[in-house]
Order: sequence, then C-alpha cells, then structure tokens
Amino acid sequence: MVSTAGYYGAYAYVIYRTATGGLSIGTFAFLAGAIAGASANIQSIFSQISNIADQALFVTDLLVFFKVRPTVKSNPGALPAPRPIRKGFEFRDVSFTYPGSSRLILDGLSFSIEPGQRIALLGANGQGKTTIVKLLTRLYDPTGGRILLDGCDLRDYDLEDLSRELGVIFQDFMRYEMTAQDNIAVGKIEAREQFSEIKSAAHKSMASEVIRKLPEGYQQQLGRRFEGGVDLSGGEWQKLALARAYLRDAQLLVLDEPTASLDARSEYEIFQRFADLTNGKMALLISHRFSTVRMVDTILVLADGKIAEIGDHQELMARSGLYSEMFELQASSYR
Repeated sequence: MVSTAGYYGAYAYVIYRTATGGLSIGTFAFLAGAIAGASANIQSIFSQISNIADQALFVTDLLVFFKVRPTVKSNPGALPAPRPIRKGFEFRDVSFTYPGSSRLILDGLSFSIEPGQRIALLGANGQGKTTIVKLLTRLYDPTGGRILLDGCDLRDYDLEDLSRELGVIFQDFMRYEMTAQDNIAVGKIEAREQFSEIKSAAHKSMASEVIRKLPEGYQQQLGRRFEGGVDLSGGEWQKLALARAYLRDAQLLVLDEPTASLDARSEYEIFQRFADLTNGKMALLISHRFSTVRMVDTILVLADGKIAEIGDHQELMARSGLYSEMFELQASSYR
C-alpha cells in the first residue's frame, strides 16, 4: 500500500504541477518516464533482497554442515591394525541405538569371529544384521558394551589402518561411472596400476566375463553420463563391486547380500568359489537365501537384537527352532 501510494502520488504531483503551469509538457514526459523507471528498479532491488534472504537459508545449512566434525575418529597414539589378526573380533555385551532414535537395535549382543572362521548372520529385516557390519567397520561406535580385536578395544586402533584390513560390500553398493579397471581399483586405490591384481580380482568375482564382452575391455567407460559409456545390468555392476572387495585382500571379508542382483546360475558359481576365496580369512556373510548360508562354519540367527540361535545348518535344523522354521518356509516355495 505504501509503495502504490508513493508511486501514484508522485504521478499526481507531477500532473498537478504541469496543470498549474509549473512544469512544461516536455518536463512532464521526462518525469513520468523517470518515475516508471525508478519504480521498476526499486521493485527489482527488493526482489533481489528477497531472493538473497531465501538463498541465505540454504547457505546457513551449508555452513552448519561444514562445521560438522566426525564423532568416530582415531584417538591420539592409536594402535596400528594387527597383521596378522591372531584372536579375531569379539562382540562383548554390545548394545546400539541409532542417533535420534530410542529403539534398541542390538541388545547385549555377544559373539566372536576367529581367524579362518566363516559366519553367516540371519534374521528378519530390522534385526540388526547390517548394523553389526557398521559397528565392525566403525561407521558407528557401540552405545553399550565393547568390540574387541585381538583383545584390544576397536576404538584403540587407528581408523584408517583398520579400514585397510576390512573388505566390505554392502547391498547398496556404488556404481562408479569410470573405466572398468578404475571401478575395480577403487577397492584398493594404491593397486590402480597393478593390472595383474585387478585382473585376478575380476576373475574371482566373475566380473572378467562381463568385461570381456565390453568393446574396450578394462578401459571401457561405464555408465551413460559420459560419451561412449556403456551401462551394465544390476547383476553385472554387482560383480564389479565384488571384485573391489576381492582386490582389497583384507583379513575380514564382509558380504552384505552380495548376490541380491545376480541370477541363480551366477549366484551358484560365485558361492562355489566362496570357500576357496575366503580360505585363511575371516568372513561375515549376510543373506536371506538359505542356499548360500549352508556353507559357512557358524550361523547366527538374530531376533529382537539378540542371538536367538547359533550353530551350523545341521545343528539348527535338528533343533526345530526359528532357523528351521524359516528354512522350511523358504524351501516350501520351491516344492
């Protein structure tokens, strides 16, 4: 209202002065144009100020983000990761709640992974299987209890050095739009120029069969973002992700639903090699497919954040408990 009153008030004043002979027609035309131009410029200024105020809200969020510091980090004088690992990992009465939530995901969980042992985690969705992996890799620290590595708290080790001994493939793996060779080399960036190691990792995960079909082989650009790029199917991308884990040659190999996007034949062939590829290493496997967990040494069945059952396939089937029930439910769909 003030803006409108000022705008038309200026016009009324100029018309009045012209009508009373105080201004010439030429001066009137000049002032009328000047009033219109000034009004447009003033409106533009206020519009820009309004836009700046809107954008400042996002800048504030950005500045807050820049101030965020990691809560999981190495302590001063942190220990190097043990090479080789002699005793393994031990979860000792571990509890965990995600930040901002009151729900207890893990409740007093205790188990161990010894060198050379292969363990499978089984359970319904939301029972803490992936959370255990995140705690092992120190993406989070436990809210209660301790995780030990060779008898020392996991928080006492250098975070970066510890990561070198862990090879993890999550079910929501990354698809890097780079060459096939670089896609695999991300798993161990210092081995980027070691073509023989990359080729060996590709062979172990069966990614070599995918790469063999590409026009430029290992130098083929993947993804559609760049000119000349070739996109892959979900199962083919997953084989490349598995190759990254094998290239890392870590002491603990963690596979979180590693064959979710693979067809039945590819899944069978990969797990036929699984025993050889994890020989002498610790392996943690998460899968909803009972055909893949039968080959491990120990199966942990999780329920309500705790271990409901533990044992190998034969032992758990003989108990006729939760594992046996889930196995029979899945098996019945194939009969």
